[in-house]
Amino acid sequence: MKHKILLVLFLSFMACFTANAQKVTLQFRQVKLAKVFDAITQQTGLTVAYSRPTVDPDRVVSIEADKEELSDVLTQLLKGTNVTFEIGETKIYLKEESVSGTPQKSGRLITISGTIVDEKGETIIGASVAVQGTTLGTITNVDGEYSLADVPENSQITISFIGYQSISLPANAKALGKIVMKEDNELLDEVVVIGYGTTTVKSATGSISSVKANELQSYPSTNFASALSGKMAGVQVSLPSGAPGGSPVINVRGIGTLTAGSKPLIVVDGFPLTEGSDINSINMSAIQSIEVLKDAASTAIYGSRGANGIIMITTKSGKTSKPNVSLSATFSLQQRYDKLELVDAYDMAQYMLEARNTGYVNKNPSVRKESDDTATRKANGASKRELIPDYLYPYLNGEKGLTNTNWLDEIFQLAPMQDYNISVSGGSEKAFYSLSAGYMKQKGIVIGTDFDKFSANVNLKLMPSNTITLGFSFSPSYSKQNTFDEDAMSSNFLNIATGIYPFFAPYNEDGTLAISEQIKANADTDGALYENPVAIAKKVERKTDRLRLFGNMYAEVKLLKDFRFKTNIGADYDASIYKFYTPSDIGKYRAAAPQPISASQSNTNRKNYLIENTLTYNKLIKEHSIQVLLGQSYQREDQELLKVTATDFGDSSIKNIAGGSSFKVEPSQYSWAMISYFARLNYNWQDKYIFSASMRRDGSSRFGNNTKWGMFPALSAAWLISNEKFMSNCSAIDYAKLRVSWGKSGNNQIANYGAQALMSNNDYLFGGTLAPGTVINASPNPDLSWEMTSTWNIGLDVTLFKYLGISADFYLANTNDLLLSVPVPQQSGYTTSLQNIGKVRNTGFEIRFSTAKDIEMGPVSWNSSLNLSTNKNKVLALAPGQTQIIGSKGFSITEVGKSISELYGYEIIGIYKSDEDFKKYPAMPGTQIGDYIIKNQNDDNVINTKDKKSFGSPLPKVVLGWNNTFRYKSFELTLDLYSELGKKLYSTALATYMDTGEGFAVTTKEYFNPLAELNKRIFKSANRFVVNVVYILK
Repeated sequence: MKHKILLVLFLSFMACFTANAQKVTLQFRQVKLAKVFDAITQQTGLTVAYSRPTVDPDRVVSIEADKEELSDVLTQLLKGTNVTFEIGETKIYLKEESVSGTPQKSGRLITISGTIVDEKGETIIGASVAVQGTTLGTITNVDGEYSLADVPENSQITISFIGYQSISLPANAKALGKIVMKEDNELLDEVVVIGYGTTTVKSATGSISSVKANELQSYPSTNFASALSGKMAGVQVSLPSGAPGGSPVINVRGIGTLTAGSKPLIVVDGFPLTEGSDINSINMSAIQSIEVLKDAASTAIYGSRGANGIIMITTKSGKTSKPNVSLSATFSLQQRYDKLELVDAYDMAQYMLEARNTGYVNKNPSVRKESDDTATRKANGASKRELIPDYLYPYLNGEKGLTNTNWLDEIFQLAPMQDYNISVSGGSEKAFYSLSAGYMKQKGIVIGTDFDKFSANVNLKLMPSNTITLGFSFSPSYSKQNTFDEDAMSSNFLNIATGIYPFFAPYNEDGTLAISEQIKANADTDGALYENPVAIAKKVERKTDRLRLFGNMYAEVKLLKDFRFKTNIGADYDASIYKFYTPSDIGKYRAAAPQPISASQSNTNRKNYLIENTLTYNKLIKEHSIQVLLGQSYQREDQELLKVTATDFGDSSIKNIAGGSSFKVEPSQYSWAMISYFARLNYNWQDKYIFSASMRRDGSSRFGNNTKWGMFPALSAAWLISNEKFMSNCSAIDYAKLRVSWGKSGNNQIANYGAQALMSNNDYLFGGTLAPGTVINASPNPDLSWEMTSTWNIGLDVTLFKYLGISADFYLANTNDLLLSVPVPQQSGYTTSLQNIGKVRNTGFEIRFSTAKDIEMGPVSWNSSLNLSTNKNKVLALAPGQTQIIGSKGFSITEVGKSISELYGYEIIGIYKSDEDFKKYPAMPGTQIGDYIIKNQNDDNVINTKDKKSFGSPLPKVVLGWNNTFRYKSFELTLDLYSELGKKLYSTALATYMDTGEGFAVTTKEYFNPLAELNKRIFKSANRFVVNVVYILK
């Protein structure tokens, strides 16, 4: 009780302070009255209390006031209505004018009382409770309680509060005891964040997708990939691996580059983070909204960094209210979900026998027999992989009780995930605050992997006067990650699990780890020489500690009547330490334990800072609304990396680089800087015809001396068809807007020194001894510049029958000046030169259906959205005379006239089963019975690389998202579906480790499928390993 009294006194003090500031400045044209009330509340701290039947908040008004008395402004707003006002200490009460202030005496007089809460059960302070047709009314106290006496029993009671749907009930209704108010979501007036400002859904001329806080937090996930998937048309979100703490890959409208980066720019509270930033560094519970700017008209304001789209993240801010504390806790489980089934030990023994016999006999069938013993095979010149390991025979004889390890079960585990968050927000008329903190702990589905993260967010807004606004946003995070090397064959648990045989166990009988058992057993027969993956997981350390601090602060000053000047200063500090240690008592690929101890440590420090200044001009002249933005930006980044590798350890007592006696030190560093100037003009006439134009000029240190500066223009327009007079009689269409835009944006995600001649170490002989030296290994290009994307976009937004919202976009994006390494004459001293040459085109269609407001189904309300997007890219040009680029690993191809990086290889049409097949089909040298038949694509009777073909794109043809929310009282059910259709996948595991036909790795159960043909030997780049993929996330 004592705390409530103090809170009331505090609010009363703040109200008295507010009462002294009764002048407001407003500039609105053709907006809803509720929006003007919001502005008044922001400037005065006084909440406007009214009942909807008496006051229509949807009435469209226009008003212009410059430091005018609040009472005069209210009089002007309410002119021509039968509404009067009363300015109290904390509220502005709007009431119906009446000759008599006393209620009608018809009927019995009663006292009504109750509590008013929102859908989350939190009390609403200051909600208006009024008797219709009278001046009788009250508001709720700090506990959301109200009481009103002398109410006519036959009257109607109206409950209203800003931002919530008004409720009308009979005075004798039992429901007045506890009233639950629902938020009033006016979708067209929703604010969306754009570059260097905000707009509304109705006024936007570009293509923008938006996700609000409630949509993110309704999904119990610890990563952005799951929370964002399927929420926005044209935005593809995926996780490249299942590693805990993994950063999602986000593609906006496909991929428009071959060699430069394809990640979108992330802007948090107005601060552009460094390219390729990990979005998981942000506490998801602190986010208020995420807007994705997709077309060039929206992204061109960020110039050379806008070609891949812009992700605008706005963190939560406080509002005028008492302190609001929120707690959340989430527990979930992850597990392996795939259909890969490997054979057991008995089938594996049969598989290895058949594979080794086939390889042995086919080289000389007249001499070699499957029944030959080891001595005979060696005498016949058999290789190690044509010998039969002794440990197979007990399995081939069917002995029971033998070791039969499923290594996939050994390395995978059920992985719990925990996520805890707390936030506090509130504010007064002079200050808003929002503080949040979170802790996330995630075990990996692969043993030995986990991720812990502590994150927080601080968002402050101060308004010391009517002309000055100060803001501060700060997001610190600290994470610890244990992982494994996903790239190396010898230390990737998933690869090893398909190569280590089920004849061996992870533990000895005494419970200790079994070390190098398979390596030792296979030494004489050259089987898979892998170390125990369970031992690697438990003994080898790969730890990363990371501290990241980023944020910005700004000061905004109102100048004269229509100008605002803003200075924004931001900084991003990222420090990480990666530690690796492998002990001596564990083996490695093809080498049994003991092995020399190895350790390394990499320290990375990155600093990024930003200084921006903007001047805005807003003017309303009758039916004309004009907004002008002028700005300047400077951003710089510096990074230092120091890697130390230690060897020659005396013993294993010190498990880090300090235990070594020999060291290799590898330092590296980089810097880049960008300076920019930009401008934007927005014009709105009669709230029907909207026009926007922007221009940005960027200068970047990454590009050549002759091309450091670039211009990025954009134009866009919108026609609000529904505001035309001829639409007034069309009851089916509530809202309709046609949009069209064009613009240019760039991609500067290349190497920091790609335009300069670079040197590398190169030892040489001098006087008969080896001397250290350097050599130029990269050619300079003073004309190197950014890739430029020109985009056309046309869109239509419609709301039908007040419930169905439809938004559709078609776009065409041409990317010119692709960065490619072009062969150059060797007389130049180089072999290749990085140049701006290629061209790519992306075309696509996006459509979104949504419920414009909740659909009430009795006690259950339903909100839904369905989005579909397609994208197709086409390579228009490569280097002069060049028609294709083969991927470095040989199973992808980029070809003029086709899409980027299509899967590439031989087409298998059968298996050589007899000598007759060799007469019928051409074959490569060394091909044997049991090998695959490769289709001769060019009919020249020769099988070579000219017979490879494309099998399609790894990018999906269609991306679908379906999101549903059902509410019943205080319960909420969310059902989301995300699907990628029509994509191709090349399985490296199948091609390299499994089903290779030579018995080297563990095969799948498909080998023993009676309907499957016998597979003995295959090519790694073949359609056998290109599969159609349908990705579904629920």
